[in-house]
Amino acid sequence: MKAFIPEFPDYWSSEDAAFNFGKDSTVHGVFSDFSTLVVERLEAGTLSNGEQLFSFIESVLAEGGDPANAACTCFLENILNRIPGPIDPNGFVPYLGPKSKEFCRGWDEFTGVKTSGL
Repeated sequence: MKAFIPEFPDYWSSEDAAFNFGKDSTVHGVFSDFSTLVVERLEAGTLSNGEQLFSFIESVLAEGGDPANAACTCFLENILNRIPGPIDPNGFVPYLGPKSKEFCRGWDEFTGVKTSGL
């Protein structure tokens, strides 16, 4: 994750990280705290490596298991929960892979929100 947001390790070690419980931390907590920094950049329009970042997310979904569940429920959902609102879907939707889009469409259906571009 450092490859996409270089300051993530410092954030993860700080008191600002909501889900760093030391050795009791989970992959869900890591993805949730990582989403905080990604959301900040999406809101500001400063995410400069969206294609690479969302390609990584797609690869996690393709692998399956707990990391895929965390990427969906603690990363993609955290972004989608800000629509409509401060995030422009054009800042991330074009970079979503097929599995990510499928999840996001399902989340939209569940919440009754229509994310532009999905």
